[in-house]
Amino acid sequence: MVAVRPMRPDDIAAVLRLQRAAYGDAYQESAAVLLDKLAQGPAFCRMACEGEAILGYVLAHPWALDVVPPLHRAMALPAPADAVFVHDLAIAPSAQGRGVGRRLADAVSASAGTRFAHMALVALDEAVAFWQALGFVPRAPGNALAGYGAGARYMVRSLLSD
Repeated sequence: MVAVRPMRPDDIAAVLRLQRAAYGDAYQESAAVLLDKLAQGPAFCRMACEGEAILGYVLAHPWALDVVPPLHRAMALPAPADAVFVHDLAIAPSAQGRGVGRRLADAVSASAGTRFAHMALVALDEAVAFWQALGFVPRAPGNALAGYGAGARYMVRSLLSD
């Protein structure tokens, strides 16, 4: 049975392994950057597990709606931080197609509660359909998507009707 639990600092090694399995070296971030994301949004960072096996993770944190944070950098939270930004969601290849990604995204939405009206993210080209199925719609950001690759799209989901 898949369980979703809060991410802990000692999970970062597993997150790095999953990140490499999902994206190769193209989007690999440092442990320091990932720990910074966890520190910025501990209420929104989750691990999906089955027994001792790590099936996936989501890193998310408060951020400004319509502003895309750059990759590979630790940053202070902006004011206002009026949305939850899904920095990364990755699923182990062996767990894909089992609804793990949806469970992780739902956990972020539930944690946002009534504090935030929107979730936002940058979807890589191959993940756009997944995010659209979860209610995200493309939207023009206020800054460039530099570093996210060709076909990347800024997407937003309203939490007001959830």
